[in-house]
Amino acid sequence: MNFDYGNILTRTLQISWKHKVFWGILTLPLLVSFAMFPVMFLFLFFFEENQTSEVNALVTLGFFFFTFIIVIVSTILQVFALSAVTLGIVRVDKGEGSLKFIDLLQDSREYFWRQLGVFMIIQFSVGLIFAAFFAFVFAAMIVTMGLASLCLQPIIILLMPLIFLVIGVLEAAYTAVVAENLSAWDAVRRGFEIVRDHIWKYIIITFIVYFGVTLVSSVLTFPMFIPIMGFPIFAESGSEMLLGVMALFICIFFPVMILISVISQTLLKVSLDLTYLHLTQKAENQVIFNETNS
Repeated sequence: MNFDYGNILTRTLQISWKHKVFWGILTLPLLVSFAMFPVMFLFLFFFEENQTSEVNALVTLGFFFFTFIIVIVSTILQVFALSAVTLGIVRVDKGEGSLKFIDLLQDSREYFWRQLGVFMIIQFSVGLIFAAFFAFVFAAMIVTMGLASLCLQPIIILLMPLIFLVIGVLEAAYTAVVAENLSAWDAVRRGFEIVRDHIWKYIIITFIVYFGVTLVSSVLTFPMFIPIMGFPIFAESGSEMLLGVMALFICIFFPVMILISVISQTLLKVSLDLTYLHLTQKAENQVIFNETNS
């Protein structure tokens, strides 16, 4: 099968730029995720050493409770947003159906539970393995004062292709739910089969998009970190000056980071969804062609 990488990447850029409604949809879960920062600042504000242990324990318990709620709500919104964007990409590929913000959100509701099922299957299988490994890496870095990262870095680099494949299976399953109206389990199996049969295509596409987006976003965000270097100077000028600079920095930094994150997610998702649609359509056309000739 002739797979045109250039065509996939070109269409990814065109669709991502033309249909900015995808940006708006993917912004919804990020806005909830950034609610973690006010909760964290409130925790630091109320948690004081001179308070009783009971009060600090209550503050800590409240922090973990609100963090748990934010994570749950953010995850649900993320799956819902990904479902709506997947529906939009399928409609763009077919050239039919509404691409309005409200229509995508309303029409994607019928896929939500199956998309959530796909998410849970992947997260509670392969996802737990990666979570356990990176938790081990984090703990080892703390114990060895960061020296473990040097020893484990080659392993992490070797795991990158596997991580790309897991992302590919997840996106393929999301697309299969919408494009082929499959159940969660069938979509995961279908996604695994497609990625397994075209393993290098998925690795190459994900590698190009991921590192391309990482490079561009790093260049764009680097100037945003320059004001951090001036924080010690403002700190000597007084706490009010420091708080004012931090507030201004946050007001500029977070919207820019949200925009860059949303664009990055859109590019990666569009490229992988188009890859799945291209490969499955080609396979179906090939089967139909062979049956006709026979």
